[in-house]
Amino acid sequence: MKYLTFSGFMTFIVLNFQYAMSQVTPEQMVAKMGRGINLGNVLSAPVEGNWAPALDLTYIQDVAAAGFTTIRIPMDFFGDRTTGDTSIYSKTVGTSASYTGTMSDYVVNSTYLDRVEEVINWGLNEGLVVVLDFHGKILKEEFLYTFSSKDKWAAYYTEPTSAKRIADNEKFRAIWTQIAERFKDYSYNLLFEIVNEPYFFLTDVEMDVLNADVINIIRNSGSNNVDRNIIITGGSKNAYEAPLQIDDAVINSDNHLIATFHYYWPRAFTASSGENDNDFDWGNTSDKSEIDSNFGAVQSWSQSKNIPVFLGEFGADNEGGYNYSTMTYGSFGGPENASRVAYHEYLAEKAISLGFAFTAWDAGDEANKTIYKVSDRTWVEDVKDALLGNSLGTPRFKTSKGFRLFPNPASTFIKLKTGKPIDHIALVDINGRIFPLDYNNSDPSIKLPKVNNGMYILKTIFKNGQHKNSKLLINNL
Repeated sequence: MKYLTFSGFMTFIVLNFQYAMSQVTPEQMVAKMGRGINLGNVLSAPVEGNWAPALDLTYIQDVAAAGFTTIRIPMDFFGDRTTGDTSIYSKTVGTSASYTGTMSDYVVNSTYLDRVEEVINWGLNEGLVVVLDFHGKILKEEFLYTFSSKDKWAAYYTEPTSAKRIADNEKFRAIWTQIAERFKDYSYNLLFEIVNEPYFFLTDVEMDVLNADVINIIRNSGSNNVDRNIIITGGSKNAYEAPLQIDDAVINSDNHLIATFHYYWPRAFTASSGENDNDFDWGNTSDKSEIDSNFGAVQSWSQSKNIPVFLGEFGADNEGGYNYSTMTYGSFGGPENASRVAYHEYLAEKAISLGFAFTAWDAGDEANKTIYKVSDRTWVEDVKDALLGNSLGTPRFKTSKGFRLFPNPASTFIKLKTGKPIDHIALVDINGRIFPLDYNNSDPSIKLPKVNNGMYILKTIFKNGQHKNSKLLINNL
């Protein structure tokens, strides 16, 4: 007979608790998501490994160990990952009747879908909230660009009444139908994001239609997809104005929606490793006031529409345009390091203070916005700490060192051993409910409240502003 090890038993408990979870409101989910990071340029590359090293489990384990609670994973299902060549159909006006295809023409490659599922499982098994984000270069070329007749995208444009527009729309919806079917029984800790940055190409009206259709596809697939939280944005305007374009009819049609926006303003600073942007300093009163105003507008809109907010991307180029892969500085300079750190810290703290969740943009060593260095499994420490609230003008230390929680599983009490004075401590359940705990720095014993059995997060806030999240299994026999 085989027996589970303690670590195996804990994994079994975590997984079963996770998959048996009851529905989670959008507000509870955003509170749970908290501080996160993107795993950029991996599964969204035309071939995994082209733009960044292929993903392995250690990447996600390191993200969780650092203290992030959410990962957003950009994924591209276009190109050779889904069958059906829509370019065979006419792009000209009034040709929609000549479309002869069906949804069955568009089949997602099973190998890629299996890979997506493997990566999602890695994230969920590490206790992270996982965002499946439809995102990528081929997605743009084969779908998003076809909506815009402006400038460099004009060559891709298809007339709204053309056969190709019908084909492109059906292919996008067919892909979402297969995603929804594959993951409908998954934990509520998996979120779907309909599409990345559509607002550069789609109008607000076009995006309202796309949102409504994909929401219906997901809901009609059944099981947990009936009330899974879905991340949406609007068309026509970008940055903080994007979610404000979503029509009330879309927002009011569903009770499990989360609005998202991205923020890379001012571009002269955030993209200053490029030739045409050369503002290397950030952080004066005017800089911060612009963030306050723009984020405040999103918060006011969020409160008026009763929909919570997820800041899906933000960030600034590497210090001096540094490339962590070649270990060289860029030809055109880049952000001064203290300004880069301050930018990440200010946006992260502003988002959290307003009740938003966030995932900062990171795309590994080879990218111009690097936080996690995949090649040697290390971090750009000052930026990571800024995102996690571990700087805030105080000396840095790693809370994972010199901290012990026992017993675990626990029943009526726990004990903590740490060399750092604690300010306050609380339990957080899977639905985001908070249970403050009484703690005396001179007594390591903490009495637990009467709560349901299951997995909780023990949030410890130290007097210097640092924090630590620990998994705690409560089992009242």
